[in-house]
Amino acid sequence: MFSHLGVPDEQARVYERLVHMGSCTVEEAQTRPEVLEDLHRLGVVRRVAADVWQAVPPDLAVEMLIAAREDGHRRARAEAAPLMDAYLRNRAEQHHDTAMVEVVNGADAVRDLWQALLAGARSEVCVLDQPPYISPVEEHVALEIDTRRRQVQWRVIYDRSSVELPGRLGEIAQLVASGERARVTPTLPFKLAVVDARVAVLPVAVRGVVDQVLLIRPSPLLDVLTSMFDLYWDNSIPFNPGASAAEVDTQLLALLAAGLTDESIARHLGLGPRTVQRRVRQLMDRCGAQTRFQAGVQAMRRGWL
Repeated sequence: MFSHLGVPDEQARVYERLVHMGSCTVEEAQTRPEVLEDLHRLGVVRRVAADVWQAVPPDLAVEMLIAAREDGHRRARAEAAPLMDAYLRNRAEQHHDTAMVEVVNGADAVRDLWQALLAGARSEVCVLDQPPYISPVEEHVALEIDTRRRQVQWRVIYDRSSVELPGRLGEIAQLVASGERARVTPTLPFKLAVVDARVAVLPVAVRGVVDQVLLIRPSPLLDVLTSMFDLYWDNSIPFNPGASAAEVDTQLLALLAAGLTDESIARHLGLGPRTVQRRVRQLMDRCGAQTRFQAGVQAMRRGWL
């Protein structure tokens, strides 16, 4: 019951035994005295006589354990602050980095950094997504889904070059189905990830390979990057490649607004090229749009997407 709150399995089993048995001695609880003493220090059992123990009601016990962990988290963050200052001073002396930007080199170091950031994410991850990728897409999919188990929200804007990759629409559909909020746009200025609005990762691609990133901590630069993401989000088109057949026109609008050709759209939606051309023309006429992207924007403004 309490294993995910840091209580050892043996102690958790003894607590559950006390819940089911009521008041009992150490012998009746089938445990060692020190186990009950440890549970007593945690506040989840109480001594009602010299060798008689009783479980605290489970709802109160859970709240006490959660409060204790939250207090530990607060202390850990406070204790990390002076260590972080020392770390940044050391980095600045060794590599002449500034406190707000750290350069991380090497594919393995970059991958480890990304995994660590996601492991510590608490509220939201915002991403400008475009190739190249440093790790297999399926690995990223697994990491994103894992963070969602901790109620971390994702907002991702996909560049056309990402959407056009073979098999990518299926992967995006899987992520959207698991809770990701996705949008598309014809072009993005660069790759970017912002975690909890407290740190950003700006990958540097050289000849189609990412083996260096800029880690950006709280600063005016981080504020600018966060605002830039929000600006692109507001001007991108909602996207759900896993939509039902009844919503084909909705996805057609998103794909054409992303800049895909009629042939690419036809392939993604399983339609004939002439069918796509006819529907695109009809949708543009309905919107009074002169360009394909304008049709997507007008559709979003009218609440069609």
